[in-house]
This record gives sequence, C-alpha cells and structure tokens, in this order.
Amino acid sequence: MPSEASTRAHSIGTRLTLLYTLIALVAVALFAGVIYWRLSTNFAAGHVRFLQAKAVELQRDLSDAGGDPRGLLAEIAKETAGTRLREYLARVISADGRVLGETPGMGGELPESWFPLATGTGPSSMLMQRRRAGNHDYELTTLSLSTTGTTQPLRVQVALDVTRDDALLSDFRRAMALAFLLLIPLLLVAGRWVAARGLAPLKRISSAARAVTPAHLSGRIPLTPPWPSELEDLVQVFNAMLNRIEEAFARLSRFSADLAHELRTPLSNLSGEFEVSLMNPRSPQDYRAAIESGLEECRRLNVLIENLLFMARAEHAELALRRERFDAAQASAWVIAQHAPAAAGRGIAIELEGAARIDADPALFRQALANLLTNAIRHSSAGGLIRVGLRIQPDASTELRVRDEGEGIEARHLAHVFDRFYQVDAARHRDAGQGTGLGLSIVKTIVDLHHGSVRLESTPGAGTTVILRFPAR
Repeated sequence: MPSEASTRAHSIGTRLTLLYTLIALVAVALFAGVIYWRLSTNFAAGHVRFLQAKAVELQRDLSDAGGDPRGLLAEIAKETAGTRLREYLARVISADGRVLGETPGMGGELPESWFPLATGTGPSSMLMQRRRAGNHDYELTTLSLSTTGTTQPLRVQVALDVTRDDALLSDFRRAMALAFLLLIPLLLVAGRWVAARGLAPLKRISSAARAVTPAHLSGRIPLTPPWPSELEDLVQVFNAMLNRIEEAFARLSRFSADLAHELRTPLSNLSGEFEVSLMNPRSPQDYRAAIESGLEECRRLNVLIENLLFMARAEHAELALRRERFDAAQASAWVIAQHAPAAAGRGIAIELEGAARIDADPALFRQALANLLTNAIRHSSAGGLIRVGLRIQPDASTELRVRDEGEGIEARHLAHVFDRFYQVDAARHRDAGQGTGLGLSIVKTIVDLHHGSVRLESTPGAGTTVILRFPAR
C-alpha cells in the first residue's frame, strides 16, 4: 500500500511555485523562439535580396561588356579576389559547359555539382541550396545571364558566404540555453517567495483558527488589516460559522444544565419518597400512596424524555415531514375532544371558531395544538373559556389562534417563553407536578419545520393568545 507521504498532495505553495516557473519558462521560450525566428527569416530574406541584386548587377556588367565574358570575369575578380572576408564567390560557365573563370580557390571548396541548376533567366527564378565547405557555410545558387547575339545564356554559379549569420544564430541559441539554465533556479526561488507572500494571509487564518478552542469560542479572525478580496468572504464566512458554533455550544450547555436540573427534581422526589417509606413500617395505604406518587414522577420523566427525543429528531433530520392538505377544523375538533375531560374537570370550556384547509403534517399539527391547549388549561382560571380560531390569510397561509382567559404573562417573560425548560413560575408548576417547560419550545420547533411563524400576545390578568401561521405549500 502507498505510504501516507507518497499519497499526500503537494502544498499550494509548491504547486504555485512550479506553475509560476513553468509559465515563466514557457513565456521566455516563446519570446526567444519568436526572436530566433525573426532573425533567421530576416537573414534568409537578406540572402535572397543580396543574390537577386547580384544577379541584376552581373547582368548589367555583362551587358556593359557587350556580352564578352571577360568583362564579367574582371568585375567578379575585382569584388572577390584579394580579401579573406569575401561576401560571395562566383564561377562563370559557358553554354557548352566550359568554366570560363572563377574566384581563386573556389574549385577546391565548391565543386560544380553542388550548385542547383538554373531554372530560367532573371532573379525571380533562382533556386538556393545550403552547403558547408571547410569552416564556411554557403548559400548556393545558379544564375542564368543572357548574352547579346546568342541564344545560349551564360551560367554563373554564386556562393554567398553566410558563416557570420549562422554563427550569430548559433551564439543566440547557446545564450538562450544558458539563460534557461540560470533562469530555472532563479524562477524557483522567486516563485517560492511570491507564493509565500501570497499565502501569508492563509497562515494568519490558520493561526486565528488554531486559537479557537472549546474554552475560548469567542475568538474571531480580525478584519484588520484589510484582507485580500479573494479571502475577505472566507474570513466573514468563517467568523459567521464561529458565531453559530459559539451560539450552539452555549445553547447546548444551557440545555445540558436545564436537563440535569429537570431530571434531578423527579429523581430526588422518587428517592425521598422511597427512603421515607423504608425508614419505618407503613400501612398498605401508605405504601400504595408512595407507589402512586413514584408512578406519577415516572410518567413525568417519560413525557420529558419523549419531548427531548422529539426535539433531537427535529434538529438533526428535518423530521421527514409528511405534508398533506387536510381539514384543520376536523383535526382541531379531535384534539379538543381529547382535552375536553381535563378542561371540564376545572370548569373550563373550549370553543372552536372558523374553518380552513391547511398544508401541514397532520400529526405535528395536532401535537402543536395539543401542547397549546395543555398550557391554556393549566393557566386558565376555573370557569374560564378557551377559544381556538382558524382563519385563511390573504397570502393563502393558515392562521391558528389559541386564546385563554387565564393569568397572562408579564412582558419580561415574553422573549423567553419559547426557550427550552423556561417556565414563568417554575417553582409552583414543579410543586404541582405539572409541565416540563418544553411545550411551547416544541410548538415553535413544529412551526419552524413548516417554515411558518409563531408569536405570543399576553396581558397579565387578562389572558394569553398564541398565534401560529402555516404557509401554503
């Protein structure tokens, strides 16, 4: 199996360095290639222009000599003899193939067979051929010069010395090769420096993120000095994520503390009652009362656990809603019938007003209404009235209102009544063996799952109204 080191991807800095070096070398190679191409094409074009001009000049010299090859040979000898830096060499051949004259030493270096055949008269008909003789490079061509009074033209073999041009191109190639060898380490070092400078903000982000621990969740990535535009969004998103994590961690800590407190109370009650029952012999009636009290505490624990399980599923799995369109009045009537005995025991009446069809999960709708009715019955005065109202809003959403005529809630509690385990008068309710403080929190969770809204209106001594709104699908 491959080792961890072999499967580990190269760092961004290494990849940026290699990419920068490669792009720079390719750019330099393209630039050098263009320069070399332009030099070679300019040299080639200059060679052609020289030979064409020489063809015109030799033709004029021959015409000035009245077609006598000796005049042409004299001009050639004057231009090519007596110097080692000759631009060209020339050989004059008669129509019958005899060599009439040539530049001294040309026969030993450049035999007649090396030259291409003449294709016609005039500079535009030249054929060129590259040959190397000794330490010199030549462009070879054959010129056809017309003579006065004869139909057979003279042939002039011209060899243009291009050694200096070829040497310049060779020097250029060597210089480029040396430049490449020197550029590679230079570009690698420069690329590493550029990558390190460019990635420095990422190291700052890493350092700031490393400082965030469970004991220090308030740390954030500083917004100054200004971040590069490519990283500004990343920093803001990262800080927003830390805000959510800190909020969730704080909520979880509060939840854990509240849960421990809620579980401790019934367990303490159970333990105390059982200990008292075992301290001295009791009558069967006393034991029965202790068991009934313990059973009530167990029921309360069971309700608490069921509610907590519902909250956990709702937060982590979107609860797999089974939304459908149903008669909200019929579902509300069913829930009211379930709570009617408890309400009648306290002389409380429940009325249903309005009708509507709703897009929601029927089971969750009934659970939300059941929690609201349980709270309303608990906080209503004896002989009071609870009104359950249904209404279709102009935006096609469905509104559910539950109003009681109970004790009401003070304004300072309104912002917290939907928090988990929050109870306006927790001591009295706990002593009475009543709610766990999760009823309204579950209602809000159900409405949030349906992407709806919930609000509460209350006046101390006059009653409370809870308003749920379920949007249309």
